[in-house]
Amino acid sequence: MTANKKKINYPNQVGQIVRFHTPYPDEDPEQLYVLMEIFKYDDELKSKADIKALNTGWSFPPVSTVFLEDLEIAEVDTTDLIGYKVAVKKEDNSIISGRVVEVEKSKQIVDLFKIENRVESNVWMTIKDFSGNLHRGALAVIF
Repeated sequence: MTANKKKINYPNQVGQIVRFHTPYPDEDPEQLYVLMEIFKYDDELKSKADIKALNTGWSFPPVSTVFLEDLEIAEVDTTDLIGYKVAVKKEDNSIISGRVVEVEKSKQIVDLFKIENRVESNVWMTIKDFSGNLHRGALAVIF
């Protein structure tokens, strides 16, 4: 009889939220990282990735280099964003700030894209601006 193997969704681009698919016993299996850079080599060397831990509480979390094959794309609980002040990019390309009142998907694979002075995502949500108006858009982080 063969053992059921979990299908691993391997990361393939910078900005993906990842975790270790087989963490060591002393590691937190729920720890999330952002994929900072991918290093692909010839057939003799395994691909590597630079990752940075998320939600550590540290001002400057360290960047670690690991084998790309040890990582999997992680689903993120986006409901944790409800109540936080964020910016969203609306369909008309305007950017509005406010507090999150609703997220489109409660769990999803998050993709991050660096564009000029901001990072955009595929996380769609509804926010309430400071005048009380509701706006729908994709989460954006402005530098």
